[in-house]
Amino acid sequence: MSLHSVDVDQFDEDGRPVSPDGERHRGQLRMAYRLARSHRDRLLFVRGIGWMVYDGKRWSEDERGAAKRAVLSVLRDALADSLHDPTLRADVTKCETDAGVLGVLGLASALEEFAATIDDLDADPHLLNCANGTLDLRTGQLREHDARDRLTKVTRAAYDETAAGSTWSTFLASVLPDESEREYLRRVIGQALYGRVREHLLPILIGTGANGKSTAMNALGYALGDYVAVIDPALLMAHDRGRGSANPELMELLGVRLVIGSETEEGRKLDEAVMKRLTGGDPITARPLYQKPVTWAPSHQLIYVTNHLPSVKGNDPATWRRVRVIPFDVTVPPEARDLRLGERLELAADEVLLWAVAGYLDYLDHGMAEPSSVMRATDAYKAESDDVARFITDACTVGAQVAATTRELYAAWQRWAVSDGAEPLTEKALGKELDRLGYEARRTKKGMTRDSIAPLETGGGEGW
Repeated sequence: MSLHSVDVDQFDEDGRPVSPDGERHRGQLRMAYRLARSHRDRLLFVRGIGWMVYDGKRWSEDERGAAKRAVLSVLRDALADSLHDPTLRADVTKCETDAGVLGVLGLASALEEFAATIDDLDADPHLLNCANGTLDLRTGQLREHDARDRLTKVTRAAYDETAAGSTWSTFLASVLPDESEREYLRRVIGQALYGRVREHLLPILIGTGANGKSTAMNALGYALGDYVAVIDPALLMAHDRGRGSANPELMELLGVRLVIGSETEEGRKLDEAVMKRLTGGDPITARPLYQKPVTWAPSHQLIYVTNHLPSVKGNDPATWRRVRVIPFDVTVPPEARDLRLGERLELAADEVLLWAVAGYLDYLDHGMAEPSSVMRATDAYKAESDDVARFITDACTVGAQVAATTRELYAAWQRWAVSDGAEPLTEKALGKELDRLGYEARRTKKGMTRDSIAPLETGGGEGW
C-alpha cells in the first residue's frame, strides 16, 4: 500500500473499513497517519529545507521542534485512546523513543498531506502576504490568510487602502526632490512586489553620507518585512571562490521580493557574472552547508546602495542594460537631521506599503519609464568605467590629421594605466577595444597604424 491517506469508504481484502488515518497499519506508520489527520495544514516537509510549520500567517522553517512536539501530541492522544486497545498501546510504546519519534516523522514526510518541494512554496507571484491578510495583486482584493497558499513571507505593514499619513512621502521628497526620480524609485519597488523577475535591473542608489538613501531602504525593509533580504555586498564583488563551494547565503533569496546590498568602501570591483545571475530570470541554484543543491525560480529585485560606485570591468552590453544609477544628491546638514526619523518611518509602515503597491500599478501602466536624470547618471558611470575611452580622453589627441602605430599607442596606454590604476591590458586586448571605439588598424611602412588617434606626445599635443 502506498504512503497516502485512504478514503473512508474504502475496504480491505477482508471487507473491513479502512479509516483515513490508516489504522490498519502498525507502529510508526500508524502514528504517521494519525499525525497527518491531526496536523494537516500545520506542518509541511519540503525537500531541501526540512519540516516547516504554519503560524497562522506564513510557513517557516521548524527551528524549535514543532514537528517533534506534534508527534508527542499524537502519541499522547493515542495512549489515551488505547485504554481498551492493547495493539494501539503497543504501537505507542514502540514510538516512545527519540528514534521512534524520528521514524514517525521520516514516514510522515512522504505522505501527501506533508510532502512538498521548493516549487510549491510562494508559487503564485501575484499574492503578497500582508500583516492583515493576503493581497491579490491581480484584483487588489485582500483576503484571509490561508495555509494552502503556502506563503513563507509576510509584511510587517498592514494593507489599508485608506491609510493616511505623509511621513514617508514628505521624507522622500526631501531626499529626492526630483519628482520623476521619486516616481521611478516607486516603480522599481512596485514591480519588485510581483514574485517573478520581469525587469533585469540593477538599480544603484549612489550618494555620499547623510543623504537619506539608507534611511529609505531601512524603511522599506521594515514595512515589507520577510519579503526583504539584506545581503553581504561582498557577494556582488569580485573575489575568489572555489568551484563547488557551498553558497548558503543564496538561500536567503528564496521567496523574497527585494534584496538590498549596501557598501561604503571605495574601489570595489563588481562581479559582473554574479550580478547578471542575481538580476536575471534564470533559476538560482544554492548549496546549503552539508546538503544537496536546491534550485528555484528567482522572485527578487536586487538594489545596490553605495557611497562609491563599484568598478565595472569591460563594456558588456548585458551589464549596462541592467545598471541604473539613481543619484541621491541632497546632503542633510547636521542641524536638520531628525534622530527619530527611523522610528517615525517604522510607524508609517502602512503608508510605505500603500506607496509600493501604487508603484506596482504605475509600473503596469507605464513600464519602468526611466527619467532623463537617471539615464544621464548611468551614462556618466558607463563612460567613467570605460578605461580605454578615458585613456583616449586623457592621453591622446584625435582627429583626421593624426595617426599612430599600434606600438606607440600601446606604450602610451601602459604609462597611462600605471598612473591611473587601470586594469592592465595586452596589446591585442587594447587593439580590440580601439576597434570597438572605431579606431581601426591598417598596415603602413611604419607597421600597423591607427588613423585619427595618437598619443599626445607624438600627435602634436602637449604632454599629459
